[in-house]
Amino acid sequence: MTRPPLQAILWDIDGTLLDSEPWHRAATIAVCNRHGVELSPEGYAATVGVAFPELYARLQAVKPMGLSFEAWADAITDMYLERIAEVEARASAFALVDAFARRGLRQACVSNAGRRVVEANLRVMAIPHFEFALSRDDVTNGKPNPEPYLTAALRLGVPPEACAVIEDSPPGARAAKAAGMLTIAWPQHPGLVFEEADHLVEDPAHLDWDALCGIAERFAEG
Repeated sequence: MTRPPLQAILWDIDGTLLDSEPWHRAATIAVCNRHGVELSPEGYAATVGVAFPELYARLQAVKPMGLSFEAWADAITDMYLERIAEVEARASAFALVDAFARRGLRQACVSNAGRRVVEANLRVMAIPHFEFALSRDDVTNGKPNPEPYLTAALRLGVPPEACAVIEDSPPGARAAKAAGMLTIAWPQHPGLVFEEADHLVEDPAHLDWDALCGIAERFAEG
């Protein structure tokens, strides 16, 4: 398949732009344990990229926690927000955002987290280049469904095939590929299996973006 020139970059946030997964993990484990559900760090790692409603359903199927999804999610979010000032950027991520902006590429964020987390993360990052950020609350179906990425492309007014996505999780990568977008997998956790990705990288900054855009331009001209 040939692609038109890239026009936009769509970023996942947690684990991709921000090294926030340790804080989400600690908050989720603490709230689950508080309500009688034992969740180990290893068990949490297996859920990276899974939307909160699905995670809650999985945990409830094992042992009911005695609180609603909304109360459970709010408790985890509250605990995460208490420590958000300590969350740092993922190495090289913000520099790459700046580099894309210099290229004239449009950028937005597409997250599986709730709106409160997304808004707090945006405040911490304080990056002016993002046109908007979609949360799980803004769509009917979260990742790995392609709806979040297709919604972002529609809002930008950019064809999906002219978008590139940077993701740290297999469900996110599946969503991007299903949306027909160039998919760059940038995992933090070793051993994750990405069956749906165009590039699996240790750092997306190491990709030859000039070559990628040049190849797309030559295909478009041909």
